[in-house]
Amino acid sequence: MSLPFALNSNTNVLNQAQQNENINKRQNVTQKHEERLNCLPKSHPILRDIRTVYQKANFSVPGHYEIIQILGKGSYGVVVSAVDKRDPSLLSRLAIKKVTNVFNREVLLKRAIRELKFLNFFRGHKNIVSLVDLELVTAKPYEGLYCYQELIDYDLARVIHSSVQFSEFHIRHFLYQILCGLKYIHSAEVIHRDLKPGNILCTINGTLKICDFGLARGVSPLYTQTSTGEMSITNYVATRWYRAPELILSYKKYTKAIDMWAVGCILAEFYGRKPAFMGQDSLHQVSEIMRFIGSPTYDVISKYASTRAWDFFAQRPQQKKLAWKSVYTFACDDAMSLLDDLLQWDPDTRPTVEQAIAHPFLSEVRNLNDEPTCPHGHFDYSYEKEFTSMKKIRDCISQEVTIFNATK
Repeated sequence: MSLPFALNSNTNVLNQAQQNENINKRQNVTQKHEERLNCLPKSHPILRDIRTVYQKANFSVPGHYEIIQILGKGSYGVVVSAVDKRDPSLLSRLAIKKVTNVFNREVLLKRAIRELKFLNFFRGHKNIVSLVDLELVTAKPYEGLYCYQELIDYDLARVIHSSVQFSEFHIRHFLYQILCGLKYIHSAEVIHRDLKPGNILCTINGTLKICDFGLARGVSPLYTQTSTGEMSITNYVATRWYRAPELILSYKKYTKAIDMWAVGCILAEFYGRKPAFMGQDSLHQVSEIMRFIGSPTYDVISKYASTRAWDFFAQRPQQKKLAWKSVYTFACDDAMSLLDDLLQWDPDTRPTVEQAIAHPFLSEVRNLNDEPTCPHGHFDYSYEKEFTSMKKIRDCISQEVTIFNATK
């Protein structure tokens, strides 16, 4: 189901004129870029600046790609936008991410392997970002892992925080797509662990795609390495404003319910146009949650199984829960009912992704014939047991790139 991105008659995220302008830019960018540069003497400052930018980035791609601009730089490396000059329409743009120092930093190497495995495993679902190509470059100074992905101009955070007004239909449609992607992920016994608007991409026709699996984890009991069948989790997971309270308060077992809490936070943000719980630190985050959903019961606090939880709530007066309808007065009752279900202190009482999709709030946009589960079974994370040396980890990432390129 596609969605024309006209949110009302006067305002679009990308109105038709803007869309046409973008298409024209894409069609002309390579020709104009080359014509302009070819007219300049080799010593011209513009050419020197361009060379400096890409030399500093030590970015190397095959000659049929035209790099348009640097989109971002960070400790992980560099992201650029590019077009494939073999495509005569030049409408297909890519984002190319170069992960630097990937061969020397264990944490980057492990995260890169994990993300590649997840993207390969989930390849093909329309609500999960697609990995187009992979390249492992070892020649200095260009060494790194190059990930070629479909380029999508907007993330959901930018759309939510724009001045565009949402209709309730569009909120339903957006949330349904998030849940469809999450259903596919959860069916493979995988938890994303960092769902937030910034990790959900939005195309110009309103299709949402979940991205950034660097913090995702497999949780299938088939591959659990502990005798209890449970896995511990650090509470330094997920962006704070979308972090489930059991993570902050050291709940020892992690479940898919942490993703469902994040979905609730996103649903609230659709209506409030800002994050619902904007804590300045972890404990302030819990205080912000209390301000809206009240104090948890003693039974729930005991489930957290931590002195931190007991100490935190013992020092604070009991607070009553607010009715979400009093916070978002213009929202429909079904939306607030689903929000109430998702934002629960007790992770065991939150709905599963299947239950959330079946909620009456989404009945208007639901398509029962287009809600696939992952056909590959449970994600096997037992490969991590082999990470006993940097050499074995490097061999693993080389193997992953080879497997991807053999099956693309």
